[in-house]
Amino acid sequence: MWLIKVLLLLATFGTALAQSSNWPPKLETGQVWNFAIEFSGQRYAWNVQLGPIQGGAFAASAEGLDKRSAQVAYFADTLPGTNYKNVLVFDFKAPTTPSSFASPFTCIIQSNGQGSVVMAGIPCRASLGAAAVGAPSTAGAPIWLKEARKEPVPGQTWRLEAFNVAWNLSFSKAESDGFSGTAKIVENRSGDPLPADWALRLTYLGRTIRLDISVGQAIISCLLEDQYQNAVNGTLRGEANLFSQGQQGSRGQSSCRVVLP
Repeated sequence: MWLIKVLLLLATFGTALAQSSNWPPKLETGQVWNFAIEFSGQRYAWNVQLGPIQGGAFAASAEGLDKRSAQVAYFADTLPGTNYKNVLVFDFKAPTTPSSFASPFTCIIQSNGQGSVVMAGIPCRASLGAAAVGAPSTAGAPIWLKEARKEPVPGQTWRLEAFNVAWNLSFSKAESDGFSGTAKIVENRSGDPLPADWALRLTYLGRTIRLDISVGQAIISCLLEDQYQNAVNGTLRGEANLFSQGQQGSRGQSSCRVVLP
């Protein structure tokens, strides 16, 4: 039976506005919903097509910014583990195609068609029917990174430290919203045998930098908020999360440290 994970207990949502005339939703196989989140001035959108019911929720496929699987369910009564009623839940898995939003995430939609991403507070909205989707507009490096003269360039190497492991990050290709490249383990004090070579994606999200490194089913994401003085000094600090592709929620958390050249 499909259950929303206990981390929903920590979610906070605003008071629902006037209830839509299309509420409560009548979910059906083959139905398409347009879903979008808004983060740091960017809009990320998917069209979500409902498939068969599996374990109490609709298995779904989402396509737009990237491709990923999802589960969608309506809860007329109390959502398990929370006090929320009359809500629509979208549970997105990690993407199966390259993406600037690589993590799995869950959003609870209330009767006005709006809600927030669990644990992140990022606004999200959903409406019945397909709509235009795609990648957000081209994003440049945050102003604080530019002013510190620490923007990455092709061929440059940064060092990432998280979960008692260190990687050298090599930027090989400029993307519309950041860089892609490779990550190679140079130090491992975790006690676990790990593959040496990982894929790298750096994404600019407004005033935030997101570093995603991945291998197999594992994704480690490091979020670096506005920190001009740290950039000048050559060391950035943030929060890292470990995810498993296809599973909702973080598998672990750690601080992350990035050493700049």
